[in-house]
Amino acid sequence: MLKIFVILVALISLPAPAGAEIYKCRLANGQIEIANTPCPSGSGTVMARPDEHVPEASRRQAEREVERMRSYVEKREAIQRAAEETAARDERAASQRQRNIVNPAPPPPRHYGSAEECLSDVGQMALEATERARMEADCHNIANPQTVYVPVGVPSAPPPPPPPNQTEPQAKKEPAGAPKI
Repeated sequence: MLKIFVILVALISLPAPAGAEIYKCRLANGQIEIANTPCPSGSGTVMARPDEHVPEASRRQAEREVERMRSYVEKREAIQRAAEETAARDERAASQRQRNIVNPAPPPPRHYGSAEECLSDVGQMALEATERARMEADCHNIANPQTVYVPVGVPSAPPPPPPPNQTEPQAKKEPAGAPKI
């Protein structure tokens, strides 16, 4: 509506070509049209304005006023777009929070003693198919614990002593009765 007003002010304030008139016509569909030609047939002339001389100072003032209104409209539209973007962003965030409530993240993984325990727990959870398949694969990767037997009550033997340190070279022992050379 404001844009139409700005256009009307601009059209009315600007000088028309010599000998021209401005016609305001109500069309058959109810809309109003401003033109510099007589109204088409099937419409009524609401107002015909003869060409008027507009002083230069008034024309400049009207142009400044049109520019001020245009600037005002652009600022209001920018504010409206920013508000709409903020509302859309808030709506997406609320939707995401709602989805998180409906489909909460699975509980943190437990440490299972066997794959069967893990699969039993996963079978009781309400999960999407892809999440269920991923968790079942994790369950299958659990290694079955190996039983380790540790003797109880048996004293352990102390470790054997290290071999003696030999710093001097030993003389060769020759067999008895062998001739010496």
